[in-house]
Amino acid sequence: MSQLVSELEKQRASLRKDIDPGGDNFERITSTEKTVETLLTQNRSLLDRLDDMENRSRRVNLRIINIPEGSEKGRDPTEFISDLLMGSLGPDVLSKPPELERAHRSLAPRPGPGGRPRPFVICFHRFQEREKVLRWTRQHELKYRDTSLRVYPDVSAITAKKRAAFNKIKQALYQKGVKFRLLFPARLQVSFEDGTFTFETPEDAHAFYNERVMGKE
Repeated sequence: MSQLVSELEKQRASLRKDIDPGGDNFERITSTEKTVETLLTQNRSLLDRLDDMENRSRRVNLRIINIPEGSEKGRDPTEFISDLLMGSLGPDVLSKPPELERAHRSLAPRPGPGGRPRPFVICFHRFQEREKVLRWTRQHELKYRDTSLRVYPDVSAITAKKRAAFNKIKQALYQKGVKFRLLFPARLQVSFEDGTFTFETPEDAHAFYNERVMGKE
């Protein structure tokens, strides 16, 4: 779908180059360009809806990053992750090991020696348990033996790309000691001085940073 939108964009740009206001084909090309614009709008809307549906299907999932490759060897992966979470969070957070529908490594190729381990994708049976784990890991360090782990919501590729677009501004805010968090699906919330500010795009967040954070120096 995204490839179709890209192709339509290219066709529209090509049409604009060919338009000659004094030519015989001006009206025909203008009409065609309007049709392409309508198709672009419809396809963007459809792409957004499909992305939303995919994210909804993943709403009970989490991704755990950095579990050493092969740590689960000889064990059922679902049981391995459930025990890991129970051992880390403890009975004060989880009354019993969380019930998981499934847990598995991502479908990426197995890394070679020294390569980055594949993430674990875990699907919770209960959304409430998923939220407990996510909240706890935002405030505490999750570890497997001596390895620090990171936990993120499991989102679509499109949403993951949108979230990654905030990485540079997140790093800049972190270096200045400004508190922030990434909201679902891809919005940045910043706590600065006595206010809380939410940004839909990295550009808006950068503008705020330059004006308010850097402007204080």
